Amino acid sequence: MDGQRKLYLNKNWMLFAEKVKHRDKWKCLQCARGGDHVILQVHHDIYIPGKAPWEYALSDCRTLCKGCHAREHGLIEPNRGWTLISIDDLDGLDGTCQRKGCNAPIRYEHLIYHPQWGYMVVGSTCIEYLTQEDRLLSGNLIKQYQNISKFVHKSNWSTDFTKQGKPYIYSKYQHHIIRIYGKEGQHSFQLALKKKGVKWYDFGNVIQLPRKSTLLVKELAYITLKGTISDNEEEKELLRNLYRELRAYS
Repeated sequence: MDGQRKLYLNKNWMLFAEKVKHRDKWKCLQCARGGDHVILQVHHDIYIPGKAPWEYALSDCRTLCKGCHAREHGLIEPNRGWTLISIDDLDGLDGTCQRKGCNAPIRYEHLIYHPQWGYMVVGSTCIEYLTQEDRLLSGNLIKQYQNISKFVHKSNWSTDFTKQGKPYIYSKYQHHIIRIYGKEGQHSFQLALKKKGVKWYDFGNVIQLPRKSTLLVKELAYITLKGTISDNEEEKELLRNLYRELRAYS
């Protein structure tokens, strides 16, 4: 058994993967399938050299069924993300659809391209299936995960001290500030909101997050800030639900 396989049998990975699946309500975020008959796996959207699979932010990962996970890694033919390049009329059923499992005779050759799969010629029926727009039920949620992950890993954090001399770290998002107090496992955070054209900040309540990692606190603080400043009620509700799930279960 190689070292990589051992990592995915580690109890730390199993606990982490369970948190991701719980957050995603035990359903594939690609096809929305769940239940006892569906094998669910956890996919890393980013890879950081030297990190164990369970040392990532939860927002770096999402739940996929075994089939969608294989497609994500290019192991089986993707069923989304294709681009139509050209259409050629053969004047008869002289072509063959190259989509796996089809092989039907075709008159209209649709040349399509996928960045992970390359070029393929398909017929009129299969083209509608392969090049349809992404209609994922969880599309908005995945976008939020990507935004959270980007903030957690690419934001700049500085150190300062309170009036009482206690250190804290802070980062800016747009013209607002997130402060994180305390040490690992004993954190709290506070938002400082600033209106455009106004010099001072409006400091919110200090939110206690005991027994949470620094990485998770950064996620929760960002989710809170985004939900506070958003004007979109659907986005605000999505972020509220995500915050509750992460805080309660992680």
